[in-house]
This record gives sequence, C-alpha cells and structure tokens, in this order.
Amino acid sequence: MKNEQRVKFVPSIKRSLSLLLILIASLNLSFGQAFDANTKILSLGLGGSSMYHIPAGYNYYNSAFSPITGELTLQGEFAVYKYVGVGFSAGIGGRAGSGALFVPGYIYGPGVYSYGWYPEFNMPIAAIANFHFYQLIADKVSNGAKLHADKLDIYAGINLGTGFAIHPGIVDGYGVRHTYVDALAFGGIQAGARYYFKPKIAAFAEIGWGKTWINGGITFKL
Repeated sequence: MKNEQRVKFVPSIKRSLSLLLILIASLNLSFGQAFDANTKILSLGLGGSSMYHIPAGYNYYNSAFSPITGELTLQGEFAVYKYVGVGFSAGIGGRAGSGALFVPGYIYGPGVYSYGWYPEFNMPIAAIANFHFYQLIADKVSNGAKLHADKLDIYAGINLGTGFAIHPGIVDGYGVRHTYVDALAFGGIQAGARYYFKPKIAAFAEIGWGKTWINGGITFKL
C-alpha cells in the first residue's frame, strides 16, 4: 500500500515542478525586457514645444507661426508588437507675455504697434508611434543580457497632432484689446530613452520636433 502511494506521489512532484518551470519561464518572458508585447505605460513629462499656429480670421501675424512654449505632457503607449507601440500625447502649456504694444501715430494708419512677447495658453493632442530598436538589438546579439535591456529602453518614432492656442490681451493697431484663438497643427519625429530604476517606474528623456523638442519626466508601467 505504501509503495502504491509512493508511486502516485512521484508523478505529482514532477507535475508540480513542470508547472513551476512554466511559470518561471512565463515571468521571464513578461519581465525580461523593458518593452515587450504586453507593455502598457503612462508618462508624465515637462519640456518645451514649437508647434505651428494657424490663425482663425484676422490676427497680428495673419499667417502660420511657431513660438516656443513650455508644456506639461501626459503620454500613453501600448504595445502592438514586441518592438512597436502606439498611443497618444496630450499637453497643457503656454508662455507669459504682454501682448502687442500700441504706439499712437499715423505712420501706417491710425497707429503702429510692435509684437514683442505675447501671452499664450495651449492644449495640444497627438497620436504617436514608437519603434523600440534597443530591445530588437538585445534579442539579436549573442549576449543580449549585457545590454541591460530589462532596464533600458531606447526608441524612436513619429507624432502627428492638433489642438488650440489662446492669446489673451493682444492690442491691435487701434489700441483695442482682443483675445485670439488659433488652431494648432504639428507633426514630426521623436527619439527617447527610459531607464527603469524600479520594476514599474522609469525616468525618461526625449528630443524631437512636433509635440516636443525636449521633454523629460517619469514613466509608470501599468
């Protein structure tokens, strides 16, 4: 009777060990790379942008222009392949200024004015896509573990977006103060890196054109 129990117990141990090995292997696949097919992240950053403004109706420039503004951004990225992610970028930003300065006179009509620094508040939103080439390199080289791809994520991608900008307190050539609303249009490329100092928390930095020319902050894995 005891021999029969021992015979039944041995396969049970083997099955348990097999399940444990499968679990360990699946954990290695899930967490072995800083970015993989299951990655979902949110990033909060602070930086600067230069986006095209398209005036709606009469404006003091009456053409597209692209001032530099500070931006607080929230970005989300979700893997669609183990090296590719798509997502969004939304921001709140602007810059301080005093608006156009009216100068009485009749040189160019009832008055002339200088543009100077003008105030702005904007809200851009963009679609983004990134290719995480560092993870591809780590997979292809013979000793990818030395590249620390479990902590370091280096990527490049594209962005395309729109939004609006508000310019309050702009003084026209007649001395009348106005608030103008412009549409935003921007697109470009970005390159960046994330370093995970905790399993689900990373510091990141980006450079590029469009949604941001420089940006940095913190990333959270969901």
